[in-house]
Amino acid sequence: MDQTTQTWVFDDLDDGLDDLDYEFERDRIVEVVPPSLVHLASVGLAERTRLIDAYVRGELARVLRVAPDSIDTVGRPMNSLGIGSINGLELQRRMEAALCVDVNLNRLLRANSAAELVDCLAGQLGPEDSPHKHAGRNEHHLVAHDVPSPR
Repeated sequence: MDQTTQTWVFDDLDDGLDDLDYEFERDRIVEVVPPSLVHLASVGLAERTRLIDAYVRGELARVLRVAPDSIDTVGRPMNSLGIGSINGLELQRRMEAALCVDVNLNRLLRANSAAELVDCLAGQLGPEDSPHKHAGRNEHHLVAHDVPSPR
């Protein structure tokens, strides 16, 4: 059987996501670059949600070893996407480090969709007064806000 490696590079997206670089190789994703926290805080909710959606798709693609555009972020629960305890822990740690938020692993694994995670992150990482901002370390929320350090 032929063991060819397929490579997809997502680094020139026409919709202003130049700072999100994805390099996908068969069996591994090399790099997912998160959006700048300063930039996220300076844009409106719709744009922030779009940027975080692209980032979360990249992280999901990394742990699931699939192309980012193949991930259904709206219609499927996280466990149905293939997120279990091991890759959920990897996803949690990567997002916490990149976005300076606490992600509740149990809630992440039980989320109704990746869009639920994206919405929580978008609410956390912007200047608006969001109910997610007041989550603290409450078990009912996916993410809790830490003060982001400028990048």
